[in-house]
Amino acid sequence: MKKLMIQPNRFLRLLLPLFLLLLAVGGTPEKAVSATREVVDMAGRRMRVPAVIRRVYTGKPGSVVLYAVAPDMMVSRGLWTTDGSEQFMLDSYMKLPFVDGSTEEIIRLRPDVIIYWFNIDQKSIDDANRLSAKTGIPVFMVDMNMEHYARSFGVLGDLLGRKAQTDKMSGFLNTYLARIVTSAKRIPESRKVRVYYAEGGRGLNTDPSGSFHSQVLDLCGGVNVARVDAISGKGMSPVSMEQLLLWNPDVILVWTGMGPALTTWRAIMADSAWSRIAAVRNHRIYQIPNQPFGWFDRPPSTNRILGAVWVAQILYPDIYHFDLERITKEYFTIFYHRDLTDAELQEVLHPLHSAAGQQGQVAK
Repeated sequence: MKKLMIQPNRFLRLLLPLFLLLLAVGGTPEKAVSATREVVDMAGRRMRVPAVIRRVYTGKPGSVVLYAVAPDMMVSRGLWTTDGSEQFMLDSYMKLPFVDGSTEEIIRLRPDVIIYWFNIDQKSIDDANRLSAKTGIPVFMVDMNMEHYARSFGVLGDLLGRKAQTDKMSGFLNTYLARIVTSAKRIPESRKVRVYYAEGGRGLNTDPSGSFHSQVLDLCGGVNVARVDAISGKGMSPVSMEQLLLWNPDVILVWTGMGPALTTWRAIMADSAWSRIAAVRNHRIYQIPNQPFGWFDRPPSTNRILGAVWVAQILYPDIYHFDLERITKEYFTIFYHRDLTDAELQEVLHPLHSAAGQQGQVAK
């Protein structure tokens, strides 16, 4: 019987189509065309990102929302923490390198994508484009405006493949913040509470209505008494005691300052000039909770959702009947991946008592 002989060149020609078919079906993940996908961020910018994102970098405000969505994807931390706040954070997060966000540091961290969490306008778009050009890494913009949080969460869930988690976040948002915003719009002007947001070491800095630093107050239906020019970016417009006395607010909210140290609160309470203000005389001055981050602002991120519940309850207890203890526990479970004990709950809700206990003093 004669053996069938196939020439080597002909044999290769027969194998080539099969080899190409295998590449199209499976192939090497790193080189396959399907390893990337096109996405559109909230500024309408198109870009290609890995099909499966595993490593993400974000700046200071974005760290809180990314921690809520996907703490395991974070390549760094950029938020200042204290001994008091660190107990509420995951050990894996605390082990991440702390960076200030320089281009060199970002490149060294090798993220698949950069989340740019900020108000979207032409300046922030230009900044995102420059950052992407410098790093060679796609920069995905997400709107930090609280009124757009529902869409922001959905976009992040789709981008990072964490829709189950962002659905939980949106559920909390729709249950509480949406209700606050709807009810606030019905409050008559004559019933609205006049509020001063005290910032800075002595409380003589603030942010006016319209600033993202004071957006919680706007959404809750409070009247921001500050009539000052907003300072772009960092905020904290300076005011004088004379201005403050003329404004004479019904309520004063004290920022978190240096966390549990509560330096601003102590400075205000030690200054007799403040006692001439109606809010102080009537004991309607409140220290904003600060664990693990300030609930009102700084960073202007998802921590403001719980802050809105707290502020609404203080300003209009006859309108909002929230079970703040239960809601706080629910928020920490969803957004911080942390189930609070009853003792921890009291610590985060009552910063003045906590600070007094830490220093062996009696809180005023």
